[in-house]
Amino acid sequence: MTGYKTGFRDLTEEVRDRPLDVEGSLPTWLEGSLLRNGPARWTVETPKNGGDSAEADHWFDGLAHLTRFAVMDGELRYTNHFPRTEAYHNAVDEGSFAGQFSSSGGYLAKLKAMLTGEATDNANVHVARIGDGLVALTETPNWIRLDPETLTHRGSLSYDDDLTAHHVTAHLRQDPATGAHWGYFTRFGRTNKYVLFRIPEGTTRREPVTSITVDRPACMHSFALTPGHAVLVEPPLVTHPSKFLLPGRGGFINNYDWKPERGTRFHIIRRDTGERVRELTVPPFFTFHTANAFAVDADGAPVGQNSVDAAAALVVDLVAYEDASAVTDLSMDALRGGGAGFPSGELRRYRLPLSGETPAHETLTTAVEMPRFSPAVHTQPYEHVFAQSTEMDGGNALVRVDVETGATQRWAEPEVFSGEPIFVPRPDGDAEADGVVLSLCLDAAEERSVLLVLDGDLTELARAPLPHTVPFGFHGEFFPTWE
Repeated sequence: MTGYKTGFRDLTEEVRDRPLDVEGSLPTWLEGSLLRNGPARWTVETPKNGGDSAEADHWFDGLAHLTRFAVMDGELRYTNHFPRTEAYHNAVDEGSFAGQFSSSGGYLAKLKAMLTGEATDNANVHVARIGDGLVALTETPNWIRLDPETLTHRGSLSYDDDLTAHHVTAHLRQDPATGAHWGYFTRFGRTNKYVLFRIPEGTTRREPVTSITVDRPACMHSFALTPGHAVLVEPPLVTHPSKFLLPGRGGFINNYDWKPERGTRFHIIRRDTGERVRELTVPPFFTFHTANAFAVDADGAPVGQNSVDAAAALVVDLVAYEDASAVTDLSMDALRGGGAGFPSGELRRYRLPLSGETPAHETLTTAVEMPRFSPAVHTQPYEHVFAQSTEMDGGNALVRVDVETGATQRWAEPEVFSGEPIFVPRPDGDAEADGVVLSLCLDAAEERSVLLVLDGDLTELARAPLPHTVPFGFHGEFFPTWE
């Protein structure tokens, strides 16, 4: 198995607090933990099925796998673990991946699951610090609590509210002013709704801000936050809840249809009042991930949280695709066979006027995904997006995009496939790019993963080889401390 296909090979080995050799030098100021999440096992053999193997259908269906890179005093220690969730035991002990994103029996496929919340706990998408603990996130409300050092399962997250949610964003946005996490969920029923909520810092209480009634709910993955507004990006990949009850529809994503005639819609909501101030429709595109967003006044000057009434337009950066093949074409058969490739998105900047004018966009660069930026400039005008290239021929690059000019800088090495670039600002740094980029990469030639440390202009500072290959994952965060 060569090239990027190595990144879809099952991992079973787990290690705890293993020292890693560092080639180069870690910055002396870098202390804390990089925590990452993603699927890492799609095939199991169990006594239940006579030793025959069972396989997940889709990349997104693999068992959740957490990695931790702890940095202290210039040393780096590595832990990886599969949380022993109900979904894990269903797969490993029973040989069943049913109840996932695409595998047959898909979550929300039964009315009972929709009404009682019996959704998969295979939380394999992201991580966040909610309340006083580490939480692994997925797109069902069944998020799980983790030990921040060992990554072991501490049970499902108990919410301090009575809200009913069915499909939830795993991309919470943290308000830099209050520390509250913001998100949205879809509630299916006789009336379908998108519900915008916030979780006040230090709590597990989801407070509803507003709801939007929709006829056919869309498959949405992330959203954008500005100082005064939230922006839901609704692509025309839509469903009707009754489809989940029909036989033979397969997994969750199989119940959605691409309806380009609907266009892609931006729902713009005031965060203080919950008012939907505008709904804008643009030519159709699909998106997974937004980058940063901010507000400007009529003269183009930035608008802060205390001046929301002065906002004339919102600027939202995101990765856009022509259609929904970006999600539907990622079957494990295709990826492991090397015939699927990766979808190629455009980094676009949308200008969304709050009244009068029509929206417009420009393309900043092409063939990128996993956009990240410095958390120090969240909801503010900014300079750089860090992303991974989706050009996968003999390796792929990490890129830094100037969001004003579209100019790019690149880091690349033959047969190295980079992961999501997570930017960590240097404390008291005097420039936006003053910090480091952390990326878990696959060295296909050596058949092992490496943690790569670059400075803000993508010059390599250090790397640390791992004892095994970690399959391609999704998202993570760097936590400077964990008290």
